[in-house]
Amino acid sequence: MDEFDIIDLVYNHVAAANTGLTIYKDNSATGVEENHIVISGMEYHEFDWQNKMPVNVNIFIKLYPNGMPNRPLMREVKRKVRTELKKIKPENGQYRDVELSGSVRLTGAKENFDCTNIKVIINTQKNIEDYE
Repeated sequence: MDEFDIIDLVYNHVAAANTGLTIYKDNSATGVEENHIVISGMEYHEFDWQNKMPVNVNIFIKLYPNGMPNRPLMREVKRKVRTELKKIKPENGQYRDVELSGSVRLTGAKENFDCTNIKVIINTQKNIEDYE
């Protein structure tokens, strides 16, 4: 499982949250004005028996016209996404472990949007038979 597979894995679980928001990989398209989620990878660590990759899940919710954050919608989307991310488990003999290492509000990340970042660390264990 490489960094592209890990992004796909996180994407699939975020999509399963059924938030109704558009989800992008790596970054959002220029000029996006609707609420959306961006999934991007950080540094990928490939070790002999394990791969490890932190992934950012950024939730962008439009501010109210008066500039205040839409807290009820952010709360709802964040809870749905976190619930689905916790469901990442081993599949087809591939060990997977997820660590939700926290979330933080990113003030000013994108004009006219409130942004919450959920940092997810994905660990995958390589199949030892592949190295025999």
